Amino acid sequence: MNEQNNGAAVRPRQPAELIDSLLELLASPREPDFYAQYADLVQALCRTDAAMVVDASGLDEGAPAEQAPRLGYAGSAEDLHALAAQFTAARWQASGAQGYSHELYRKNDGLGAVMLLVRLLDAAPRALLLSLPERDRAHLKEALVRALLVKDLRPSAPQVQAVATVPGQPAPSALLDMLGLATEVLQAPRFGAAALTLVNGAVRTLGLRQAVLCWRVAGQAQVLAISHIDKFEKTSRLVSALETAASEVLSTDQVIALGQHQEAPSAGEGDGVQGFQAPAGPPGHQALLDSLEGMHHVTSLPMRDGSGQAQAVLITVSDNQPLPQDSVNQALLMLEMVCPRLADRRWRDANVFQRLRQSTLARLELYVGPGRPWLKFGTLLASVLLLVMLFVQVPYRVEASAQLITDSTRLITSQNDGRLLDVLVDVGDTVKKGQPLTRLDTTDLQQQQAEVLSEIQRYASEEDKARAGGALAEMLVAQARRVQSEARLKRVAYFLQQSRTEAPFDGVVVEGERRNLLGSSVKRGDKLFRIAQVRDLYVVLQVPEHAIRDLRSDAQAELLLLSQPDQPIRLKVSSFVPMAQVKGEEGNQFVLKAQILDPVAPWWRPGMTGLAKIDAGTRNISWVLFHRTIDKLRLWLWW
Repeated sequence: MNEQNNGAAVRPRQPAELIDSLLELLASPREPDFYAQYADLVQALCRTDAAMVVDASGLDEGAPAEQAPRLGYAGSAEDLHALAAQFTAARWQASGAQGYSHELYRKNDGLGAVMLLVRLLDAAPRALLLSLPERDRAHLKEALVRALLVKDLRPSAPQVQAVATVPGQPAPSALLDMLGLATEVLQAPRFGAAALTLVNGAVRTLGLRQAVLCWRVAGQAQVLAISHIDKFEKTSRLVSALETAASEVLSTDQVIALGQHQEAPSAGEGDGVQGFQAPAGPPGHQALLDSLEGMHHVTSLPMRDGSGQAQAVLITVSDNQPLPQDSVNQALLMLEMVCPRLADRRWRDANVFQRLRQSTLARLELYVGPGRPWLKFGTLLASVLLLVMLFVQVPYRVEASAQLITDSTRLITSQNDGRLLDVLVDVGDTVKKGQPLTRLDTTDLQQQQAEVLSEIQRYASEEDKARAGGALAEMLVAQARRVQSEARLKRVAYFLQQSRTEAPFDGVVVEGERRNLLGSSVKRGDKLFRIAQVRDLYVVLQVPEHAIRDLRSDAQAELLLLSQPDQPIRLKVSSFVPMAQVKGEEGNQFVLKAQILDPVAPWWRPGMTGLAKIDAGTRNISWVLFHRTIDKLRLWLWW
């Protein structure tokens, strides 16, 4: 095993410089410290705590993993010791399917860490072990992508300095260019700039004619960036064809490659690439290729987010040669590295309403699956509502207008003809027994009283004079006239007494407004007031004719008075009048009487009105909502 002092190596800071150093290392002859330098560069490139290269050739022959030679390492002794202990034959075998594996473990100091194992492409089986702190677990995918980009350790010296001359073929420094493009995209300040950097860089790096970035929006693909075009018509036919082709990739989550003159690759060839020969390709890609004049090859690459779901699509278009398989694999690794950062930038650049829409769509897709989430959610919601309306029973209540009524009332009328000089109460006032209500103008009565008093005095004088003169007949005549005048006086006194109206009992004035009565002329028997006692109150309900069929004679009800709508009053229907009353435009109304079950409140007054709801049993929601409409249809159609 080659053990080198990795601290002596100078670690470049920029990824481009690190890749240059790696390419130079791979192109140069193998020195004894080759794997130590490689581990040092990979540790700096992937930004990990420790890196180690282990010879795994003996594991396939049954040798113990702890005896596997350590070819090179970089990092502190404590981290390297804990990392070496995690290398087992089982984990080496688990990495065979994908070429890598990762596991969470505890270091000697008790802190958590993640061990990343990558199978290297070398002359013999080699394993690259990387250690990341558990707090940096979010950067595991980025470290994995970078490690996969530099896992090929096979000699490449003859090809490093060559220059590609075939159009459409990537340059030998494609690895460096891909990582440089990823760095440019990640350093872009906003999502729009990052998207344009990605498509323009893809055209430059892969030797394309055009590249298009499509993003998943509401389960469908939407074109967000086209190479070398700042603004484009979103409703154009070409954009529609691009979105249809991208939707095919999102639905299959696979690379789709289509060419006008290419043969379909055999099954299992490439890394998930599906090749098609026109016209056997997907219809969306075939239509896109037909609409691109002079273009012969289209390759659509899925971009997966942190959860592994295809979130976006990069559509590449070339004119002569299809995109090579190595370039496809490198581009997929680069896209997996930049996709989470692009998604984060797109979220940060969105306003409040766009973020709300994106989060809602994300939740909908989580529950109903990708692809037309609003339609799926609407269909599901409509189905649930339909089932609820058909099978869920709810209390059904009939609305009716209501009024507080009492039979303990007295009508106060005028006892004499005259003019109301003063009205002392108004409607709604509380009165006591004997309290004055009105006073008539008594000027004429007082004059009549004075005249009668003078006549009585005159007749009394004549009676005394006749008695003194012994004129018996004249005395009797004067005496009779005096008695007649006294009778008239009693009558005038009675009228004066009746000129003031008094309350017959304690109660409330429910009819009679002061402003209408004051100063008016009245005749004997004219109605002035109605006084009611606040006792024995009951409620009169007026129910529409169409709802009377659903009510029982002992139904429960609730009343809300207009003066206190926040205090419901419990009622019980006691009886109803079996004859409808016509009430204007409201049509026929049936009158029901209801008992008040709650104690009478001091502020209640006869004549108060409100809205009552009478219990009519339970019905399903669909019947409650549509029974009126069905009844009308039956009347119209005689059904």
